[in-house]
Amino acid sequence: MIVQLQAATNCQSNKLTTQTKFSRAAANYASHANVQKQAATHLFKMMANKHQQGTCLDLGAGPLVNTAMLKTHFDTVLAMDLSHSMLSTEQSPRCLKVCADMDNLPLQQNTLDCVFSNFAMQWSADFKEVLKNLFCSLKIGGKVYLSCVVDGSLKEIKQAFSCIDQQSHINQFHCANKVIEYAKSAGFKLNFAADRCYIDTYNSPLEALRSIKAIGATSLQTKQKRQGLLTRHALNSVCKAYPLVDGHARVSYQVVLLELEK
Repeated sequence: MIVQLQAATNCQSNKLTTQTKFSRAAANYASHANVQKQAATHLFKMMANKHQQGTCLDLGAGPLVNTAMLKTHFDTVLAMDLSHSMLSTEQSPRCLKVCADMDNLPLQQNTLDCVFSNFAMQWSADFKEVLKNLFCSLKIGGKVYLSCVVDGSLKEIKQAFSCIDQQSHINQFHCANKVIEYAKSAGFKLNFAADRCYIDTYNSPLEALRSIKAIGATSLQTKQKRQGLLTRHALNSVCKAYPLVDGHARVSYQVVLLELEK
């Protein structure tokens, strides 16, 4: 059973768009989320050999690709995602599921022992506020293991689209230093921080562009964006302008990995 709660009223239109994009990608997400898997592996290495117990929140759980592993560390795992379809995928392990908005966390204070969030919090409309709410929800000594996409990501796509206009075709992400600053201002102690660049490689620019859609990450959260669908001519221009490395098209993600403690 999935408990579904109403999303936050602020930026509701953008939230519904994001929810729709990820819901459509639910069935194919796991097979395309290659860099997400790499980041999750690094987060679990950070957790290795550390005593874990109690309740863990899998924030932005998607189709629960990390939940089974989390259940080996914690007594209880609460999987939370904005998309009901993501939480409903057939391969999802049995666990507590809540369909809710991270910008409107339905959590009581001092109830969580850990928060695990992989490739999700960059979609928050108010990153700073989410961290404050997570701090309140954690028990003393509780930890957050977090990977977040930051500024410098999707540079290949940005370069390719610059051939047709100067409008934004990728999301504007926080820089890594700003994410760390927000964590500290929320009250967290920074136990560990690292920057990583994860790269997906495709046989063609078109495959690279389609990979973004396959994981639901095409919902722009910026006011300046191109309206309408690309024409065939514009799409061909973008593909021709796409930077190649050894004949292959790359999609790069700059990511900050954090271990925070209350």
